[in-house]
Amino acid sequence: MLRPPSELYVEITDLLFTEASLLDEGRLDEWLLLLSDDIRYVMPVRRDVQPSKSGPEEADETFSIYNEDKASLATRVQRIGTGSAHAEVPRSVTQRLITNVRVEAGATNDNMVVHSNFLVYQERRGRHSVTFIGKRRDRLRREDGTLKIAERRIELAQHILPSTISIMF
Repeated sequence: MLRPPSELYVEITDLLFTEASLLDEGRLDEWLLLLSDDIRYVMPVRRDVQPSKSGPEEADETFSIYNEDKASLATRVQRIGTGSAHAEVPRSVTQRLITNVRVEAGATNDNMVVHSNFLVYQERRGRHSVTFIGKRRDRLRREDGTLKIAERRIELAQHILPSTISIMF
């Protein structure tokens, strides 16, 4: 990990914090604008397996909670907006905290890999709540002078999940 120039680090954290605010405020159409057109948005199911003697295995993405592109994310946003996503009627109350933002070595001003941790609190209908904790690996890319999220890999820390996950991370 490296510490990029201050102005780039501020730009990276501003993007991540703005994204969290847009999601918390339900401004999902604006959130989509932060994503590149070729985004890959993945959250594999967490597995507990003994690593092989040759080293740790890469998580199997055969079973994923999310494995989406921009079109499928836009469809999800549209469903939430029309009230067709029953898990989000009424819309959940959420609060996101983004922490430990780190940039991988080799980053350039136009292309970088960024790691962060998150805590997301979700409350549904004032009766059910869940807290998600995990980490993300984002590939950010500059497009027309603006940083966009080109890839996101989400890894939840917990194994026990609610029956429906209807929010973005």
